[in-house]
Amino acid sequence: MMMLVNFLRNAHGGWNAAVSFFRLLLPRCLGLRTRAGVRAGGGIEWPLGNLRNLQIGENVSLGKRGWFYLPLNNRQARIQIGAGTAIGNDFVITANDSIKIGCDCLLSYRVTVMDHAHATGWGVKPVSSGLTAGRAVEIGDRCFIGCNTVIMPGVRLDANCVVGANSVVTKSFAAGSVVAGAPAKLLRGLAPQRA
Repeated sequence: MMMLVNFLRNAHGGWNAAVSFFRLLLPRCLGLRTRAGVRAGGGIEWPLGNLRNLQIGENVSLGKRGWFYLPLNNRQARIQIGAGTAIGNDFVITANDSIKIGCDCLLSYRVTVMDHAHATGWGVKPVSSGLTAGRAVEIGDRCFIGCNTVIMPGVRLDANCVVGANSVVTKSFAAGSVVAGAPAKLLRGLAPQRA
């Protein structure tokens, strides 16, 4: 029985790898830089005119219906995703400066990470106003970001942070922090674990 389970698991993994290969073929031909073992769900919208500035590390898993955005008129904007990171369905990652997501992170479904906003104010039309200047966002290694979370411009989450579901993170937190809320507040800091 265990042999059958292992066979089915390996067959399923092989099927996913084959489908991901074809899903990533066009973006790779247009400049996307990925490492081995990247899995991509269906329906991802890629920044086709600026793919060279999107780097995806080894064994990264991307959920279905995600959206990456890098403006065509800003060749300096960058998105980098570290090895072993998994991102759930319906994600949004949009950069006008720099977004760096560390290794072995888990971003749940419907997570948004953005380093900019739209210009707004009296007499300003948000639809055509353009983007604000980007402020770099960095998510450290081994972080967990709960579902429906929004990470705002200029935020830095150091390694091993946990962000609760439905949070809006507007400021930076130190390594091992557990945060939640809108805006997110520190619930507790975690002491580093000894090996």
